[in-house]
Amino acid sequence: MSPFPSNSPFKLLNPYEKEDVSKYFGRENETRRLAEALMRSKFMLLYGASGTGKTSLIQCGLQGMFSPRDWLPIFVRRGADFIESLREAVLEQYQSRYRLRYPGREPVLLKDLSLRDALKHLFNIAYVPVYLILDQFEEVFTLGDEVEQETFFRDLSALRLFEEDLFCKLLIVTREEYIAHFYRYEKELPFLFEYRFRVEKMRREQLLQVVDGTLRAPYSSYPAFQIEAGAADQILHNLTDERGEIDLTTLQVYLDRLYQEDVERGKTEGRNYIHFDTALVGENKLQNVLSDFLDRQVAIVNARLSHDQPGIRAGKNPALQVLFKLVTAQGTKQNRSADEIYRELSLGRLELTPENVRQILDLLSAADIRILNRLRFAKTDEERFEIVHDRLAEQAFAKFNAEELSQREARTTIEYKQKRYADTMEHLSRGELELIEKSLNVQRLDRQLQQFYTDSIVYHKNRERRQRWVTTGAVAAAGIFAVVAVFAYLQSQLAGQRRLEAEKAKETAQKNEQMANENLRRFYHARYTEIVKKADNYLALNSPDYALWEYRHARDYRRDTLLDSIPDTYIETQIKSLSLK
Repeated sequence: MSPFPSNSPFKLLNPYEKEDVSKYFGRENETRRLAEALMRSKFMLLYGASGTGKTSLIQCGLQGMFSPRDWLPIFVRRGADFIESLREAVLEQYQSRYRLRYPGREPVLLKDLSLRDALKHLFNIAYVPVYLILDQFEEVFTLGDEVEQETFFRDLSALRLFEEDLFCKLLIVTREEYIAHFYRYEKELPFLFEYRFRVEKMRREQLLQVVDGTLRAPYSSYPAFQIEAGAADQILHNLTDERGEIDLTTLQVYLDRLYQEDVERGKTEGRNYIHFDTALVGENKLQNVLSDFLDRQVAIVNARLSHDQPGIRAGKNPALQVLFKLVTAQGTKQNRSADEIYRELSLGRLELTPENVRQILDLLSAADIRILNRLRFAKTDEERFEIVHDRLAEQAFAKFNAEELSQREARTTIEYKQKRYADTMEHLSRGELELIEKSLNVQRLDRQLQQFYTDSIVYHKNRERRQRWVTTGAVAAAGIFAVVAVFAYLQSQLAGQRRLEAEKAKETAQKNEQMANENLRRFYHARYTEIVKKADNYLALNSPDYALWEYRHARDYRRDTLLDSIPDTYIETQIKSLSLK
């Protein structure tokens, strides 16, 4: 029996917070510079790559630089809408401060109070500058639509942040790759790029401070760890990628892995202390620490689920299927409720009850698994779940299987086409109908989507019936005209005086036959153009596999039906490009 807790004391994928300041290492210089920059401006755009520790820098480093008399921080995450979440957070803080100042009295606020007026009310009750900290702001681009984005930046302009009567500062925190989205609003809000702070990846000497400090820091309920000389260097060597960089999230997960390994090693050796030595580190040269961590935790959850619910098919990997619903199409995390996840799963072929989904979410959120966070937003008080870090969401995204990709493609296709139908009058194509039928449980779609699906099937049946009529009529007309021509020719041989009329009839018949053939050729060419257009639509919907299939279909159709041996350069280029991918 190990004398140590089964869980390591390390943060893993969770950010450092104010109470962790004694265990926060390597960012002292950045913390000081960020605090000084905020002193000089009312706005700051803080950005950096995923895994550089942006949230920890603010929640732990920056908070440690201020006292409650210096600032009133309000940390805001997007709920259903970012500007509404921001306003709710300000009003909630105002109500809390009001009740402290006036016990027994309830604040009365107008429902349509603007964000600016709400902030002024809050300052008047707290007498402390308000710092609005909008963390993971990229969610307004990955989860929100254009209307929400336009509304947010319009309301930010209306805030008149830099006027002297507003004692408020705004800090927007976002992933570096989403900076380009801000350029759309630079003309109306020129200060967006005037005050920026980039969080760089840690240098090697900083990472050594992190490793050494983390392993030597005191932890309640844990004895002091023993660290062999050279172990920290070996840890960094193991984690350095091909670009010579080390990811902070990977480092925290790796330290947890070493702790778990040494607990097991200590049991066999009869030790009562944790020892980080070069032998332990040398045996743990993982190619992908986060992927291995995710696989291990998911396997534990599936095993527990199979034990508690023998009827669930473990081979379907239900825990990973639930995680898929918490990842966006861009590979970032998104928060969902248990009901939302169940509704998404019910559209596919995995048979889980709402109780099964809730149990899986509870297991993934357990203290020894630590894959999901539980969230609550003030407006609905509904419990929601999200993957603890975008880097872990990226790993889940990389594990998407063909079934998940097909379901997402089918769902995106039918929703996109149905939404645009009023403008385009374009139904689902035959290929799209087959994709939806194969990937989704159509009976569980929204009523409007079900109706659109049914209407598309009827449309194609009617269209094919009309096409058969046109084709049959054209062929029959060609046959009739040929018979008339032959008859006219024979008549001309028998009656010389009618030769001229017969030749004219023959000429007319030939023209009509050519016209019929031309109609057939136009029909075939229109069908060819439709196949190419369908392939282009798949490409626009970011579905290269389906696009490649349709482009090849178009090439074969051109060769076999149009009898055109000269290849279409555009089609061949698209096929070559997609095949290489």
